Amino acid sequence: MRTIRHALVSLALLLPVLPVIPALADDALPSQQEFEPPGGQGRLVIVISGQTGPLNYQYIAKDLSSKGYYAVLVDGNAMFGKEIPGAERLRALIEHGRQSPHAAPGKAAVVGFSLGGGATLTYAPRMPDLVSAVVATYPATRHIKDPAAFVSKFQVPVLLMAGKQDTYRECCLIETARALSEAAKASGKAELLQLVEYDAGHGWNIKLPKEYRADVAADSFQRTLDFLQAHP
Repeated sequence: MRTIRHALVSLALLLPVLPVIPALADDALPSQQEFEPPGGQGRLVIVISGQTGPLNYQYIAKDLSSKGYYAVLVDGNAMFGKEIPGAERLRALIEHGRQSPHAAPGKAAVVGFSLGGGATLTYAPRMPDLVSAVVATYPATRHIKDPAAFVSKFQVPVLLMAGKQDTYRECCLIETARALSEAAKASGKAELLQLVEYDAGHGWNIKLPKEYRADVAADSFQRTLDFLQAHP
């Protein structure tokens, strides 16, 4: 693991849907940690943490790298801001990651959790030129007011994993996840959104006594691997 330090930019709680504008300079990117695959080079996977920060998700990025991926872990709190749109920030992260000698040629995958899952779900499915697979785990969805309009922007396959008992700050309710799934089916985009529901609450793969569910964490990680493999 090697730490790359960049200046952090201002944060905001909401998820604005804003147009993509020119790429950021390297020194304006959020701080990142990169996890190199055993072979030295692998498919780029941008991993966006939840609000608790990258520390709780380091082991997931490391596990992805052990499976042959070049994983770049980003603080989900740094993905939003009024001065720099989240879509621009994600695009810049992907383009920066692709320049690394550890990144194999081809499109990237984006994997996000909670707050970072909200960014992942909002921006990554709209980047078919850069992204081939999107995985959003217990993502923030409170900002989604019109599921049909939201899903209509999808152009990349999405795996959405949500907890039936997730009531954390009402940010990531199963009802919203289901509404997105139904909207995808109604609009003929069912093949672009796969919903997996777990009998779990929020943060099931965060290794804290109240949140951690080893069985669900293992299953959701395996589903992530399978989904990435199915959508290279």
